[in-house]
Amino acid sequence: MSNIVIDKNNLNSYKLKITALSPVHIGTGEVYEPTNYVINNNLFYLFDEVLFYKSLSALDKDSFNYKLNLRDYMQIIDFYKAHRQKAIEVAHFECDASTEVQKAYNKQKNEDGTENENLLEIQTTFKNPNTYRAIIPGSSIKGMLNTALQIYPAKIKENNIRQNLIVSDAILLSGGVEIGRANRRDKKPDKKSKEGINPRIEVIKPKSEFVFSIDSKFTFEEIKRALGRFHAQRKGSRYKESQNSFIARVGKNVGKEYVVDDGRNVTNTYGRPAGTNFLYSSDTLKDEQFGWIKIELISEDEYKESLENIQAQEREYFDNLKQKQKTLKEKIQKIEQDAKAKKEAAKAALEAEAKKKEQEELARQEALSKLSPLEREVEMLCKENPSSSKDVLLYQAIEKGKFADNRKEALEYLCKLMKENGNWKESGNFPKKVKRTKQVISWLKEMG
Repeated sequence: MSNIVIDKNNLNSYKLKITALSPVHIGTGEVYEPTNYVINNNLFYLFDEVLFYKSLSALDKDSFNYKLNLRDYMQIIDFYKAHRQKAIEVAHFECDASTEVQKAYNKQKNEDGTENENLLEIQTTFKNPNTYRAIIPGSSIKGMLNTALQIYPAKIKENNIRQNLIVSDAILLSGGVEIGRANRRDKKPDKKSKEGINPRIEVIKPKSEFVFSIDSKFTFEEIKRALGRFHAQRKGSRYKESQNSFIARVGKNVGKEYVVDDGRNVTNTYGRPAGTNFLYSSDTLKDEQFGWIKIELISEDEYKESLENIQAQEREYFDNLKQKQKTLKEKIQKIEQDAKAKKEAAKAALEAEAKKKEQEELARQEALSKLSPLEREVEMLCKENPSSSKDVLLYQAIEKGKFADNRKEALEYLCKLMKENGNWKESGNFPKKVKRTKQVISWLKEMG
């Protein structure tokens, strides 16, 4: 395709403002996944998973890694939900979400009680990927205008004809987006539509305003008249023009009659009249049609002022984001420093414990070296059975026939230990102690 120089001197140039009259959804084919968002108190928060992970404590990181290793998608989502405040802290975009969407996020269940991952996907509308501000692409506006104006033939061999209509992206001046539900409805009020998926969907809020420009061979009045005829052919049209404005429909879910040039005989994929469409519902809107907008002519001064206002809003967004990221960075650094200090403290504690045990063992070995062979042997018995007292262990060993070669020495040592421990009882209310004492006396008498 050859490069074409556009002669804008031969085109009419307009500065325009769009006001959303109903919810507008510009389809992107993408969805929000519940692994990068949380919903809390009817507010949707989009966050960065890496920053979320970095902001976790060491213990929470271990728990999260465990769930990742399980490869259980719902458990991972449950973790995000349980730590939603962490997610909110690292969020870089937020918007309103309806009560119905909040409940679905909380439950994540089908009617039979089983878990449903699909309930958690949210269709996104077109936005600036850097500022997350809604955009109505020039291609969407151009497609809508072409449907009404019939600028392009079915097959275009030359690019020149495309220069008859040049449309910029419409950028957000005020308003924003929210998340609700698209409900399948039959076009006949008395007829119930078939059950189907009613997706959660992000839309541009009604009353949101955008500015954009058009360069066209058509005059503004010609565009108005063409849109007037176009909407007059369609049932349920809300076309109400003013001197400097006209009504249009853009985006997804506007109905087939608004994406074809002939709205009288619109058929579905089976060749039958299109009978169903989608209506939007949220906490403030009930079964609203999609895509209605008002496009009005504005002055060059108002357009420039609007652009300056938008630039100021974007600067404020980036300033706030920068400050938030700075605070978050400081917090993550503190978490990492605390984790490092904790790790070093644990290491130092282990080393101290090991050193203490080493010193205790050296002291024990030194003490053993000063003992008689009998005393050392008794100490070994104690090491093997740390829960019993020394005199009881020695008594049991003698009873089993140990220390036969030095029995008298063992008995004398036992007698000493029992007296030191208060276990030498020749009479009294201690049957076990009395019995053992008498047995030791008997053994000593046998030795002569």
